Amino acid sequence: MIVFFHHLTLATTTTNPSYLTPSTARCNSTAVTSCTTTTSIIARCQSYEVSWNNHCYYLDGLGGNCTTGYSLATNAVLGCIATQFASKTYRSTISNNCCVWTADTYECYGFNNNCNTAGPFSAGPVWSGAGCLSVQQRYSAQLTFCGSN
Repeated sequence: MIVFFHHLTLATTTTNPSYLTPSTARCNSTAVTSCTTTTSIIARCQSYEVSWNNHCYYLDGLGGNCTTGYSLATNAVLGCIATQFASKTYRSTISNNCCVWTADTYECYGFNNNCNTAGPFSAGPVWSGAGCLSVQQRYSAQLTFCGSN
């Protein structure tokens, strides 16, 4: 008896939702991001993080750097979860600028309150907060938005 095995390899491609793809466009309030939850899985996040779509997101004054296992996240994601940062804190480092550095070319969000100070945030970052609209500020302790990979 002769048995033949045929090995089949399937190629798959994964398409990231548009809110995960960094943008080079200037901030535009007419651009609408769908904030649809794509999974019922809830990530186990730290107390300073926000859980959304099975990822954890945090704000920190790390000058555009994220801790291992995290990457810069987009303005689109921040727009979906910004209000959830109320009562959260910096991950480890207080920022020295109120504009939020994201994976996108331009910063569109900033803190109007509780910026560059210790303690819980009284509110999350807002669109054009602190005058941050289509700016590119890159300070050593720039407020930075990171998400788990």
